[in-house]
Amino acid sequence: MSDAEHMSRKELLQPNRMEKQLYSFVDHAYRKKSLYISAGIALVVLILGIWGGWKYVQNERISQANLYHLARANLNNPALSPEERLSQGITALQEFAKSESGSTLSVLALMETGEAYSRQSKIDESIAVFQQVIAHPEATQFLQNSARLSLATLFEQQQQWVEAEEMLESINIAAWDDVRWRALARIAIAKGELDKAKKLLEQLLEKAPDSVFRQETETLLLTL
Repeated sequence: MSDAEHMSRKELLQPNRMEKQLYSFVDHAYRKKSLYISAGIALVVLILGIWGGWKYVQNERISQANLYHLARANLNNPALSPEERLSQGITALQEFAKSESGSTLSVLALMETGEAYSRQSKIDESIAVFQQVIAHPEATQFLQNSARLSLATLFEQQQQWVEAEEMLESINIAAWDDVRWRALARIAIAKGELDKAKKLLEQLLEKAPDSVFRQETETLLLTL
């Protein structure tokens, strides 16, 4: 006979361990139902909050991008004269950079403002804007180095050789070495330091053989 046949009716009707645990949980849930309801509501609110926050950030980014493109559209408005494009573009980009100062797009707006000022030959204003980019908390390393390179070019135009060289030396990223060496060589040539320029160009060819400046550098070396 099986074990079940030897068990009494009382034993057969007794709940097993899993049933006991289930009954215990249901009883606990019933007695603590207000707690579970509150926890459930809190979980739903948390999920909705996360989803809502993500949607808000997404919408904010889209809104910022649209405002940025509207601001820079002045630079290419065919209805305006070239000078009006620059003037109105600078104004719009500065307003955007100020209103959206906590975004990376504001840094891009400043970069374009600095470039527009240089096209107007307003060198001091351009320098001031590129310095803002370097100090901007949202500026990436790439944008900071781009601003340093632009500043070096502006200082070079003003024949402020020391400032130009210092700005180039502050670009200490290996990927930018060929750009830095080429600019330093250009300054050395302008100063009449041909031996220094030659060494810089040879360094470029040796240490950055795949540089986009290779052909230009080889041609330039033949003239030194």
